[in-house]
Amino acid sequence: MLKKTRLAALIGATFGASLLATPALAQEAQKLERVEVTGTRVKSLGAASSSPITSVTSAEINSSQPMAIEEVVKSLPATIPAIGPGTNNGSGGFATIDLRGLGTNRSLVLVNGRRMVPATLTGVVDTNAIPVALLERVDLVTGGASAVYGADAVAGVVNFVMKRNFSGVVANATYGVSEQGDAARRRADLTMGANLDNGRGNVVLSVGTTRTDALRQGDRSFGSASINSVTGLPEGSSTSNPPHWSVPTAAGGVALAGLQILGSDGKLRPAVAADSYNFNPLNYYETPLNRTQITGMGRYQISEGVEAYAELFHTKSKVVLNLAPSGSFTSNYAIPIGNPFIPQPAREQICAARNIPLANCVVGNTTEVSMQVRRRFTEMGPRVNDFDNTLNQFTVGLRGDVPMIDWSYDVYLQRGTADQVSKRIDWGSFSKLQQGLRAVNPNTCITNTNGCVPVNIFGGPGSMTQAMINWVNLASVSTTTVKQNVLAGTVSGEIGFLQSPLASAPVSLALGAEHRKVLGGNSSDGPSQIQGEVLGTGAPTPDRRGTLELKELYAEAMVPLVSGVPAVQALNLELGYRQTEFATQVTSKDYGSWKAGLDWTPVKGVRVRGMQQRATRAPNVNELYAPVITGLANLATDPCQGALINAGDVGKAGTLTDICVKTGVPVASVGSVPTPSAGQINNTGGGNPNLGPEEADTTTIGLVWEPGFLRGLSVTADYWRIKIDKAVSSPTTGQVINGCYTTALNPGFTLNNMCALIGRDPTNGSLNGGVGVSTQSSNLGKFDVSGYDLGVNYRASLGSLGRIDLGLMASFMDRWDFQSLPTVAVLDCLGHYGVNCGGPTPKVRFTQRGTWSMGDFSLGYTWRHLGSSTVDPGTGTFQPKFSSIKEYNYIDMNGSWQVTKNLGVSLAINNLFDKKPPELGNTIGTTTTNSGNTFPQWYDVVGRRYSLTLTAKF
Repeated sequence: MLKKTRLAALIGATFGASLLATPALAQEAQKLERVEVTGTRVKSLGAASSSPITSVTSAEINSSQPMAIEEVVKSLPATIPAIGPGTNNGSGGFATIDLRGLGTNRSLVLVNGRRMVPATLTGVVDTNAIPVALLERVDLVTGGASAVYGADAVAGVVNFVMKRNFSGVVANATYGVSEQGDAARRRADLTMGANLDNGRGNVVLSVGTTRTDALRQGDRSFGSASINSVTGLPEGSSTSNPPHWSVPTAAGGVALAGLQILGSDGKLRPAVAADSYNFNPLNYYETPLNRTQITGMGRYQISEGVEAYAELFHTKSKVVLNLAPSGSFTSNYAIPIGNPFIPQPAREQICAARNIPLANCVVGNTTEVSMQVRRRFTEMGPRVNDFDNTLNQFTVGLRGDVPMIDWSYDVYLQRGTADQVSKRIDWGSFSKLQQGLRAVNPNTCITNTNGCVPVNIFGGPGSMTQAMINWVNLASVSTTTVKQNVLAGTVSGEIGFLQSPLASAPVSLALGAEHRKVLGGNSSDGPSQIQGEVLGTGAPTPDRRGTLELKELYAEAMVPLVSGVPAVQALNLELGYRQTEFATQVTSKDYGSWKAGLDWTPVKGVRVRGMQQRATRAPNVNELYAPVITGLANLATDPCQGALINAGDVGKAGTLTDICVKTGVPVASVGSVPTPSAGQINNTGGGNPNLGPEEADTTTIGLVWEPGFLRGLSVTADYWRIKIDKAVSSPTTGQVINGCYTTALNPGFTLNNMCALIGRDPTNGSLNGGVGVSTQSSNLGKFDVSGYDLGVNYRASLGSLGRIDLGLMASFMDRWDFQSLPTVAVLDCLGHYGVNCGGPTPKVRFTQRGTWSMGDFSLGYTWRHLGSSTVDPGTGTFQPKFSSIKEYNYIDMNGSWQVTKNLGVSLAINNLFDKKPPELGNTIGTTTTNSGNTFPQWYDVVGRRYSLTLTAKF
């Protein structure tokens, strides 16, 4: 960020007689600018950070005509796609940023060098709140920056820099649509600004609306049916219509092995893959967004040394997610054997399995059987997640020059609130369904209260009447609020008496203090807080609330060591230290973060830079205070499922069957344990109030080359490494499963630490009941990530033929290691994707741009490259065609024409060659990332898309 202040300097004054001889020059003091760049709060002449900084200009941002800034940032080589419009199952209704794949909570998001209020209890900023219309540029800083900006700046910083001075009126209107006529998008912005009092002040107001349409997975051939990544065949959910049945066998009973389905003769038969429910078509590839933004900024110079400023951000957004219809799923229900809706042939089979005498196997018998009837409520329509988000933040401050000493100051107060109302619509109630199943006649329930209606979940489509749907249906509501207050101040300037004898400038110093308090919590209705009560939910949302408070003091120094000598045009030392007092409701800790860097210019046009930093991240509200709950995680194959174990090995130590039984498979279910339902299993996790701060050591070493013989060329090359200790982390479900059930990690199939984290359904041994896999948080994790970045920019005049601008941003990653616990193997995700690694982490990513401009016309392209990747080794055996992704290249085109002085038009074509995404099946990655048989946040699922923008300026 470039914040400009004035530094008075006398030009032309020399010594005694010279000063007396030139009084006019002494009186005409020129104003030199002292600037602050992203990555440091020290202001100095010709400032340059020792940390690598990548900038994306507003022109580059607008070339693709994005609806939200997340679209642009996720395509940058330094980032890995995070939660966004391509996330349907697992999204919280936000759009987030993930630098280097280290997690959204380790990437600090700033606006004009100041924090934004987090939108979630995980401390993550929703980038939907960033007004694209006011963006001047986006700066990305690689490596830790905690000494400058405080906690969370572990992987780096993304600083959104707004236009500082804006006058006039600009109106933009954008419309986009896919070549197939769907996935329509609309954005309109009106920005008005004016200078005040002969330039002493400026105010700007921007109002914008965005509307995007949903794209369903059923709208694209590659997403129309769920594919099993192991078999390569269509395979949906066992919660189907007609339903799958799971009936436990009593001792001596006639077994109904595995999952059964009702045949046309009214008898149960073994289910086959074709009986499963295809849940893909109604799910979203792109979630719809409805957003309104109001942004106001103003400044006014009260006096020569005092400027008041203010910023106001208001964003209201609605994001809707769509999932397949609700159902009874894999829960066990107590059902009277005399339920009138059970076909008599199936009733008799159940009686035989449960040793119920045939004479009692009649309608009206109240003897209950605990069993699963996995019925999909297609009559109810899709499950809807409706997220209403509201963000309000204001900042007021004073800045200016300190009289007499040529120092500047900046002090501000910031308050922000982010609210979310989350509504689940058409999901259904477990308790009401259970009450409706306890019926022995078609008209009344055994417990006939609250208008209970007997429910028929045993038949096929249409067997559930509207009255039954109305009885079972349930909408639930939860709210989340995060409040953040920041009071901060900085003074910066030169220490004139402190100067190296070999340097031409004195030491520059910045001193500051910051107090930040975050209060976060959620409140849910009764049903949302009960495990399994809202049908089809992965986890309950019990209330939680907590506070974080950070009090910090910091100092930074720019120390010119040498200048103006052979081979050392300039050699500067950059230092910084921040002391933090971190307090929660349970504990408090003091810790420090620091940085030390060198910047060496041997000759004009060549600069070598390096930085070593200790960065920190304080645990967020969710990590500290989240209750232990059970949700869902992807797993294609349960090592204990079906014929993978056999009754002959029961009790034989050192066998897979033995360890499966010891981890919860009932002996009677050996050989018939169901496969994971819809490729998902239960996953239990929660917070830890004793968590402490993470520590990261980051290293960057780089070169900047601007050759004098080729004006307009700039090349940057940087090596970076980020090592995190005491990381807040937990083992992945895949690590737990492999740590227990593979000979490589558990050679003797003993009941080890990983096996202790597994809890199976006591009725059938599946991982879809009970705890499933437990993954609790601790401070025992480690990350080690490194790579190289290359940046090339070139601008050249073509004379009467205009000008060309070329740019390249490339990242070459050579390490991405994660160890959640000292007792588990290091997870290498470099160049891999899977249930452990999530979406792909390519070794190579780059974006290359080119623009030709002449007069009122411009024509440009963007080449986006994602390197190849393979499935994470050790996570299963998948179809060869799904086990790797070749490198992907997308070409986007854009053009603009300034029709008149006041009217401009621009056209963008994204994914020019209509490249389809890789098809990988639905069970090869995590639930959040792998959907619709691909990775929708990584690869284009829309196809060729056209966007048109009209711009009017006055």
